[in-house]
Amino acid sequence: MKRRLEALETRTFGGFAPWVRIIQHEGQSEDEATAAHEAEHGPIGEGNKILRVIIRKPGGANA
Repeated sequence: MKRRLEALETRTFGGFAPWVRIIQHEGQSEDEATAAHEAEHGPIGEGNKILRVIIRKPGGANA
């Protein structure tokens, strides 16, 4: 089992770069949300694709 786990951890994925999900709350700028994400998860690599999720209070967008 240990060898299988080590093989998975060292495996390369042919240029695969995972998506990075950044949560941006209402009243927070993109830069602030990115800085908060990096403070918790570490720096975002240049090859990563970013999925930005914006959280707003209900009712404001559809009113």
